[in-house]
Amino acid sequence: MQIKCLNCGVLILIGLLLLACTRPEEPEFVRMKDLKVEEFTEQEVKLSGAAILYNPNRFPITVKEIDVSVKVNDHAVGKAKQIGEVKVPAKAQFEIPMRVSFAPEEVYDNLLSGLIGYIMKGEFDVYYKGYIKIKVSGVVFRVPVDHKAKIKI
Repeated sequence: MQIKCLNCGVLILIGLLLLACTRPEEPEFVRMKDLKVEEFTEQEVKLSGAAILYNPNRFPITVKEIDVSVKVNDHAVGKAKQIGEVKVPAKAQFEIPMRVSFAPEEVYDNLLSGLIGYIMKGEFDVYYKGYIKIKVSGVVFRVPVDHKAKIKI
């Protein structure tokens, strides 16, 4: 009788270990939000926003790196930088704040033509493309980001 109970206990323990060792799921890119112009001067334009992702796992994760290129009006202006480390709760949507800054002449030949263009349209096109690197229980995921938006001034 004691051996049967021990065998049952071992089988239950093995079953629980197998369930606990399931491979983590890849987080999902949902959308970008709060895209805006923070600053527009002769020397620098600063854009900010947040990538919204979803963690489908039953445990928290950590965002390790952002490698997202940014284009404004079809001109490459740089890479978005992560603002601080982001700890992500289990089974939840989360935000990764990002910022990119660039010189206005990277988009327009001179500031005056750029300002006139912005004022006439009242907006400009921004394109975010790249990935966000996330580590989950020793497994690294590269979550793709591919988002186009219009930012109003």
